[in-house]
Amino acid sequence: MTPATVRSWECGRTAPRGGRREAYRRFLAGLAQHHAVDVAGSAGVRPAAPVPQKAVAPEVVPRKAVPPSPPPPVRVVGRVDPVPPGRVRRLRVLGAAACAWSLAALWVVLTCPPPL
Repeated sequence: MTPATVRSWECGRTAPRGGRREAYRRFLAGLAQHHAVDVAGSAGVRPAAPVPQKAVAPEVVPRKAVPPSPPPPVRVVGRVDPVPPGRVRRLRVLGAAACAWSLAALWVVLTCPPPL
């Protein structure tokens, strides 16, 4: 049994069948008895003998078939940038250096006298 299966039993969406129903009933009875011992033991009272109960099957209510709705559109929130931060820094430094060299070359071209 998976936790999702037990959760659907407890929510009433489905009901256990066959051997699983009996195993689940015994499990719940054991939990109830253990809890009664814990509560009584903490108060200093001797726990009463467990009273066997007849297993009552939960009623299964048929559900109407509902057509599946289309899935909602996928929204990407907080997308992780595929470029690592170290590479981003290197690219920024490289861009700044290229800009500085371009400006220096332009300054040399504009300020040097023409050849004679």
